[in-house]
Amino acid sequence: MVWLSVVVSSTGDGMFITAFPLLAAMLTRDPLLIAGVTMASRLPWLFFSMVTGAIADRMDRRRLMIAADLFRFVVVAGLGVAIAADAEGIWMLYACAFLLGTAETLHTNSAQAIVPAIVVPTDLLEANARFSSAQIASAQFVGPPLGAALFNASASIPFLADAVSFAGSAALIAALPDVHGVEAPTTRLRDDVMEGLRFTRDHAALRRLASVLAIINFFYFAATALLVLYTSQQLHSGKIVYTALFVGAATGTVVSRWFVTPMTHRLGAVGALTISFWLWALAMVGLAITGNAIVAITLFVILGFGNGLWLVLNTTLRQRLTPDRLLGRMNAAYRTISWGIVPFGAAFGGFFAKLFGLRAPFIAAAVVLSLIAVFAHRLMQPISAAAAASAPEP
Repeated sequence: MVWLSVVVSSTGDGMFITAFPLLAAMLTRDPLLIAGVTMASRLPWLFFSMVTGAIADRMDRRRLMIAADLFRFVVVAGLGVAIAADAEGIWMLYACAFLLGTAETLHTNSAQAIVPAIVVPTDLLEANARFSSAQIASAQFVGPPLGAALFNASASIPFLADAVSFAGSAALIAALPDVHGVEAPTTRLRDDVMEGLRFTRDHAALRRLASVLAIINFFYFAATALLVLYTSQQLHSGKIVYTALFVGAATGTVVSRWFVTPMTHRLGAVGALTISFWLWALAMVGLAITGNAIVAITLFVILGFGNGLWLVLNTTLRQRLTPDRLLGRMNAAYRTISWGIVPFGAAFGGFFAKLFGLRAPFIAAAVVLSLIAVFAHRLMQPISAAAAASAPEP
């Protein structure tokens, strides 16, 4: 049931992924203003993730996911109605992106804390692979083409359809057995927040994972926040190619689902994570220099494969390294660091592109990701020891 709810909700998110930037580009061509949509959607991870993570460790996680889905239903439905009435504006987009991002922090922190409770430890890697592949396939393989097609028919339709997907996801989660509550809290919310932050800060492996991802996300989103302009001005293409980039990334991620387990058995979790660094570096170097749409789509397949490896392995490692009672807060602290940096990366990309051209953020990302790949062995040392110690008995 959880898997099906992820498919339904993520398909709606996929429509949103393409429709939101297309709507922003219809309202403005300013790189900084378009990057502002990404900034607004990720700022909640900086402001609210620690609080929503603590809440996820104090309340029934199933009910929190339902509440988050219903809130997103209201926000997206309202935006769809405003677009249909020709009342939309760039600041309305920012407000909706911020509200949706806020609800996302609650939903994601609760959802990632549920998974270890419903699978045995030895199946955790495979379960995360199935969940992530379903999520990515729906959000980037099915949703984006559907979102672009519906946007062409009417700008409001993909947003109204996304609202329906959130309502469907809430209904599916509501059908789960009511067994995902947590022990009644005996401490203050503020104390819970600080405990989760200290746990993540003091755990060498978790701290290093969050730090590395924060650097990657800063430069990755500095480039990809401007993807809609990159497609039109650097690839000289339109909505079809823009959508195909997302489909390419989704294809790579879905394919990685069948490689992550054998690669982990052969190379270890850290070895497989290092492969993801090299794939990201290769893809970003190519995107920084190419002007060919087919090459760019191929590079996004490679980028997606790296994303798939990282997502499954990183999530599994964090779940194994963290006690159940701290899972929500650990996820929150981790994402506050690694996702809270994204608005600043998007802002940097917008300014950088305005000063030096649209290729500049891609060049910067290519340089930084290449350096991370080169020094991966040293960067991953604290993670290697923790991964070996936390591996389940066969």
